[in-house]
Amino acid sequence: MSDPLSATERMVDDWQRGANQKAERFQQLADRVEQVSITESVAGGAVSVTVGHNGLPTDVSMTERVRQMSPDEIAANVMAAIRKAQSRYPERLAEIVADTVGEDDPASQHIMAKAHETFPPPEESEEEPTEDEPLRFSDGDTEDTGGDQPPPPRRSPPRRPMPGQVEDDEDDDGSIFRG
Repeated sequence: MSDPLSATERMVDDWQRGANQKAERFQQLADRVEQVSITESVAGGAVSVTVGHNGLPTDVSMTERVRQMSPDEIAANVMAAIRKAQSRYPERLAEIVADTVGEDDPASQHIMAKAHETFPPPEESEEEPTEDEPLRFSDGDTEDTGGDQPPPPRRSPPRRPMPGQVEDDEDDDGSIFRG
């Protein structure tokens, strides 16, 4: 008859070995995610932006073609390139998750859900115009003025609270300084 204590020890050893292997796979995930860098271009390549693993821009480059754009158009193109690069992050993360920890793990599913929530696909209105179509930007509430006036600045998306920050819109006066 087998010793119940040795069976329990084997079970604990197996659990510990599995936990260690899982920790190693998640460390591999973290190491590979840390290396993510995504570059996207808009306006026929006139504006390119690279974002890092956290979605923040690490590089912005422009060609001579931006000289034909108004400052508002340049700014809108930079933001469009950022969003376009960020929108590719969940796809890249899914590849890394599949290669390291697997897609079935509840933690990896949570990570992917947060990535899709944080970096959604660009809105349809942000798709690049064709070569024959001129660049035009609108916030959707204005009429086309025929191109004689610069486009209005794009509205910022709603603020998301930082991790650990309590969302309290009731007393929000827009100031970053609170007493």
